[in-house]
Parts: sequence; structure tokens; C-alpha cells
Amino acid sequence: MARHLLIVDDNDRYAKNLDDFFIPLGYTTERAVTAAEGMHLIKLRGPRHYDVMVTDITMESQLAGLYMLYALKPEDFLGTVVVASTGFDVPGVLSASRLLMRSSGVHYLVPK
Repeated sequence: MARHLLIVDDNDRYAKNLDDFFIPLGYTTERAVTAAEGMHLIKLRGPRHYDVMVTDITMESQLAGLYMLYALKPEDFLGTVVVASTGFDVPGVLSASRLLMRSSGVHYLVPK
């Protein structure tokens, strides 16, 4: 059975790197360039379709990815949520952000 990954990120190079990593592991990938597109795909496919979602926080607006994560809670998204964002590699910010993002259903927070 195929595993499904949703990439929500406006960075083409990073999305390609994720494809290169996850496809050999047996994932099929879909990509949304904006948080709005990501929400559309989840509603279209259903909240249980994607096993993993990797999203950025800063896309079409500074907190679009975070808004999407909070909006997903009522949708009952059951996949693993990974937030990969360039702004979290500052010392101290990554640790504090991990604590804050757990309430929005984030399983992993990694710097790009």
C-alpha cells in the first residue's frame, strides 16, 4: 500500500529535495505551493489520505502555514505533521517553537 505525502511549500528546490528523499522510501507525493492549496487538497482527498504532511510556516503570508495547521484541527487530520521552516534555526527559537507548535498538532519541527 502506497504511503502519501503532502508537501506544502513555496520553495521549489526544497520541495524537489523532499521528493528525492521520500519517493525512494515508497511515498507518493503531492505538492501545494500555498497553505490555501494545501487545505484544498486535504479537503479534496480527505483528512486521512495523507500519512505525512511537510509544511512551511511562511508562504503567501508570514503565518499562512501556521493558520493552516490550526484550521486542520477541526478536519481531524490524522497524518504526521512536520513543519520545516527557515526561521527556526536561530538558537533558542527552535526549542521554544517546538513547545508552542505541539498544541497545533505538529509532530516534528525542523529547520531547513
